[in-house]
Amino acid sequence: MSLADLKYAVVRRQGDRDTQMDRFNIHGSFVKEKDHALFLLYDGHGDERFSKDHLANLIENDIEFTAKNYEKAFINAFKNEDELLKLTFGQTFGGTTATVALFFKFSNVCYVANVGDSTAVLGSVSGSKTEAIPVSYDDKVNDFREFSRLASASAKIRRGRLIRPGHSVNMTRALGDFDFKAPFTPSGKDWISSTPHTFKINLTPYEDEFLIMASDGLWNVYDDQTVVESVAKSLECGYDVYKIASVLADAAVNSAKPSDNVTVMVIFFVWDKVKPF
Repeated sequence: MSLADLKYAVVRRQGDRDTQMDRFNIHGSFVKEKDHALFLLYDGHGDERFSKDHLANLIENDIEFTAKNYEKAFINAFKNEDELLKLTFGQTFGGTTATVALFFKFSNVCYVANVGDSTAVLGSVSGSKTEAIPVSYDDKVNDFREFSRLASASAKIRRGRLIRPGHSVNMTRALGDFDFKAPFTPSGKDWISSTPHTFKINLTPYEDEFLIMASDGLWNVYDDQTVVESVAKSLECGYDVYKIASVLADAAVNSAKPSDNVTVMVIFFVWDKVKPF
C-alpha cells in the first residue's frame, strides 16, 4: 500500500494585525506531470513574499534533490534562499518562518523542514483515538538547545526575545532578519540561523491520515492534540477538506485571545492498495 493522492485545502484569515503577512505556495501535484508535491508555508515579518517566489524552485533544482538526498536539498535551499535575500535586500529588519512538506506519489515517506514556529503535525489513528505527532520543531529562545547555541554566540536576550537596536524577535531560526546574523551582530556570529530542522517520516497506510501545517496564529490558541481531534470530529461530521481547514482558521481568529494572522493547510492522504507497475 502506498500514497496514491493528496486531498488538500489552504485557508487564510487575518487576525488583529494591520496586514496579512502569512503566505503559502504549492509546487507540483499528483494530478499533474510531477510525481511529487511541495507544500510551503511562511509566516512573515517583512520578507515572506520574496521567499514565496523562490524557495520551492531552489529545493527542486538543488543537486541533492536530483540525487534523492532530500534533507540535504532542504538545507542547501534554505541557505541559498537566505543568501539571495541578503544580496537583494542587505541588512534588513524583516524575515519569515518557512515550513516545507514534500510528498511523493506511490511512496510511504514524506519529508518536512522548518525554520521558525509554523508547525506541522501528523494526525495518526491509534486505537479509537487520533493522535497528534509533531513533525517540525518550533524555534524559540527558551528552548534549551537553541538557548545553548545563542549563549555561545553571545546573543542578547530579554524577556524571551532576541534584542537588537530597534528590533526584537521571539524566534531563533528564520529566513532574513540579517541584523541578527553575521557579520552584523556584535559577536560576529549568527544569533538567528537559517539552517532548517529536517525530518524524514515513514507513513503508515490507513493509520496516518493527514498532515496539518499552520502558522502560529493557530497554535497560539490550540495545542496539537486539540487541533487533531477537531479534524477527526469534522471528518465524522462529513466535512470536506476546505470546510475542515476553515473551521480551524475561523476558531483561531474568533477566540477570546488577541488573534494573530492564521493560515491552515490540511492535507489528507489517499492510500492505494496496489502499487502500479
